[in-house]
Amino acid sequence: MRITYIPQRSDVPLSYEFSGETITAAQGEATDTFDLSGLPDGREAIIDSGLDPCPVLSAKRVSGELIVTLRTHHGPSPTQAEAFPEEEDI
Repeated sequence: MRITYIPQRSDVPLSYEFSGETITAAQGEATDTFDLSGLPDGREAIIDSGLDPCPVLSAKRVSGELIVTLRTHHGPSPTQAEAFPEEEDI
């Protein structure tokens, strides 16, 4: 799974846990789990979440690889790594 992060200014903590092709997002006190394992090749997922705003911006499978774009939060004075997060392979 290839993860791209889109940083956003927020005081609400946002973190992720990954297990296979399942992502659990914790935003403040609330959590939501996104199981993307059944996403067929060549398709983009329709993401529905109880979290507002939804932390999963997009998810698609291309040539068998799951490509996901996630929102990430940073405070008022982000570090270079927080402001410009690197892509990850999970």
